[in-house]
Amino acid sequence: MKNFTIKNKLTIWYTLMLVTLLVIFSFFIYLSMSNVMRQGAETLVKAHAAQAVSMIEVENGKIKFNEPFELTTSGTFITIYNSDNSVIDGNMIHPSITDMKPAFNTVRYVEIGESPWIIYDQPIYDNNKTVAWVRSSRSLMPVGDALKNLEAAIFVTIPLCVLIAIGGGLFLASKALSPIDHITKTAKAIGKGDLSRRLNMPNIKDEVGNLAMTFDEMLDRLESSLKKERQFTSDASHELRTPVAVITAQTEEALSGKKGVDDYREALETILMESKKMRNIISQLLMLTRGDEKKYIPIIEGIDLSVMAEKIIYEMNEAANKKNIKLLLDAPDKLYVECDQTLITQLIINLVSNAIKYNHEGGWVKLTLDKDDNYANISVEDNGIGIPDEDMPYIFDRFYRVDKSRKSDGIGLGLSIVKWIVDTHRGNIEVESTLNKGSRFLVKLPLSFMP
Repeated sequence: MKNFTIKNKLTIWYTLMLVTLLVIFSFFIYLSMSNVMRQGAETLVKAHAAQAVSMIEVENGKIKFNEPFELTTSGTFITIYNSDNSVIDGNMIHPSITDMKPAFNTVRYVEIGESPWIIYDQPIYDNNKTVAWVRSSRSLMPVGDALKNLEAAIFVTIPLCVLIAIGGGLFLASKALSPIDHITKTAKAIGKGDLSRRLNMPNIKDEVGNLAMTFDEMLDRLESSLKKERQFTSDASHELRTPVAVITAQTEEALSGKKGVDDYREALETILMESKKMRNIISQLLMLTRGDEKKYIPIIEGIDLSVMAEKIIYEMNEAANKKNIKLLLDAPDKLYVECDQTLITQLIINLVSNAIKYNHEGGWVKLTLDKDDNYANISVEDNGIGIPDEDMPYIFDRFYRVDKSRKSDGIGLGLSIVKWIVDTHRGNIEVESTLNKGSRFLVKLPLSFMP
């Protein structure tokens, strides 16, 4: 890039940054949509199977339909079998699906020719004995078609955005650097010996105006002007060729503008905060992705949960005090658990942070530790805003937030990470909540764990 003009360099850096952001954004949009659509298909086959089972009665070991019902529901095909795996009623979709052996309460994905299907089998019991079962099956072709359309949209949108970015970057760079062109032409004339020339630029209190004023002052004192010119060339070269390019240049220019120092410092702090937030989101997504791909290997060790909880409460007191929230800890002297210390620390921090974030001014948050049988219990309770009943089934879903209008730093990944950590340790989590009265999260972890 040595032979490129500054205008071209700015355009290239700007375009590369935009392409990188678009690719990352498109990747996560595609991944999220794929997960959401597959989870939606799983939910449908389970719900339709349960609906079919609810309409079937068993009397003396015989199948009886409670009321007429559709055997094809919104694209889901229902087939009813007896205990000998013979079809009683329903859709004969394809022999490969119809003759497939049952796998009760398990979602399966199969390929029939070039068509993907999702299958779910639910048993029907009579006196604790399986007397029949229902197969719910659904084609995933619509999901595949939707994802292909999304891919096509992404592959069309990104090049279009790149072209717009290149054109816009060249235009903006030309406009921004046009005063520099004027300075360059004047400087060439001065370099030929016409020391009477001046830039005579309007008294603009911006970066270019300051540069012009400095350049004119250099002409008044020739010796110092050479130093200032060298210094300017060195500084400009350093600033424009740094890897941080546009972001660094814009930040330094903002700090040298006509506004107050406090205003610019506040802007920089906001930029830093947003950068940390983005880094935190990516970190959380990577953690969940590693968990989904079974690439995270827990480091299991014996730890004292009580000591860990004391440290966490101590460290989070400052955040609680900002909202005048009282943190309480009820724990035994010692509570040893075999677990991944990093993950369990993250779990408690996420739960306590949520309890603080969604609490009232002057409220309280209580962390309770105890054990029963072979489990350690971690309870986080608060008297905050609570969770509506209609949102309870979805609180562990990724990117799900209860109050869409609430201004919050979170994006709906905290509880998803908590659920993943609990599942990784083969524990379970329960939630109790009353709107405007508070919530209680109870995590049960095995005292002894083997990954």
